[in-house]
Order: sequence, then C-alpha cells, then structure tokens
Amino acid sequence: MLVATAMPRPLIIKLVRHGQSLANVDGFDPQLAGDFRTPLTELGMVQAHAAGESIGHDFVAGSLVYLSPYWRTRQTLDALLNGAQATCEQAIGIYEDPRLREQDHGYANVKDQAHKRETHGWFYYRYEGGESPADCYDRTSGFLESMMRQVERKSASRVLIITHGMALRCFVMRFLRLSVEQFEVIENPHNGEVVTIAPTESLSDFQLECGGWRANGLKIRAQH
Repeated sequence: MLVATAMPRPLIIKLVRHGQSLANVDGFDPQLAGDFRTPLTELGMVQAHAAGESIGHDFVAGSLVYLSPYWRTRQTLDALLNGAQATCEQAIGIYEDPRLREQDHGYANVKDQAHKRETHGWFYYRYEGGESPADCYDRTSGFLESMMRQVERKSASRVLIITHGMALRCFVMRFLRLSVEQFEVIENPHNGEVVTIAPTESLSDFQLECGGWRANGLKIRAQH
C-alpha cells in the first residue's frame, strides 16, 4: 500500500472546486440534462480565473494537473490557466480522470430521500441509482494511489487537482486518513476555492493535520 509520508521530497497538492455552475444557481437540472454537461456561469469563470491568480504561474508550471472530465471542470481549468498566466504545455502533464467526477445522485428525487439518509447515515446512504459518499471515497482512494505512483515516476513536487466538492473532501479524508466523523464536519468549499495539502513545516495556517501533513483552505463546521 502506498504511504504518503514516504515521499522523498516535499510534495504540495492544491485542490480546486470548480467555479459556480448553472446547477449551483438552479439554472440547470443535471438529473434531466446530464450532470457532465453542466456549464459554468459568468461568475464561475471569474472565480476560476481568480483561483489561477491565487495559485500563480510558478506553481502551475511544472505541476501534474488532474481534472474531472465534466464540462464545468474543463472550463475551470481553462480560466484558471489564464488567471495563472500559464499554458497547458508548461505543466508536466494534464490528465482527465473520471474518478474525480461529481458524486452521482441518481435519477430519483434527491429531497425525497432525506429521511433515508438520516436513517442509514449521511456518509453511507447510496442515492437511488447513484452513489454514497462512501462510494466516492472508494474511487477517490484509487485515484490517489495512481496519482502517487505518477508523482514518483515524474519526480513531481506539485500537483493541481480540479474537481467537485464531494470528491475534494473525500480526497482530503483519504490523504489525511480521517475518520467518518472527522469527514462529516468538513463543509463543501465554495466554488473556486483552493485547498492546500503540504508537509507540516510548509503550512503554518491549517485546519487539519495528520501524519506529517497539514491541510488549509477547508471549512470546518462548528461543534456544539
């Protein structure tokens, strides 16, 4: 099994949630039109551009870049590269990976299943015809293992991942080896927000820490 702490050099990972999409503002029904077709709004393009400015050219150039194949994440990458004043050719490689796609909510009414989610557990409940967060965790775990092997082969020290809220949180959960209870207090990042995972000594401002790694940019729900 691959162990993240065995990396021989500093590795910094930046995860970006796609910019605002039409589905985020109720302008598009992904259950009717196909989730993978959901486009960004004008604000979403601005958010993606701002994320690129924040991440910067120096990080993007020489990074391994991964993204969900959905239209809104492809658009986010384009705007992010523009904001970072970087090009596709400057990255070590840009790879679309279906394992980074959004959680599949199936084709039945999501709101009507709320009581079942409470009964069976938010993390474990599988939407009718769709996935549970646990399913998303499984495929995200497989992606992480593949990614770490490629980091080794390419001798990469920077990784940029453009994905969706659930996949992003599942990646953080897997990388930091969080419990289900710890995962459930992590809120969805806002559209276009950046989450950074880096060695302990590289991040002084952080929300989570485990095994020599820290993560910042996360929103943690207050405990009562």
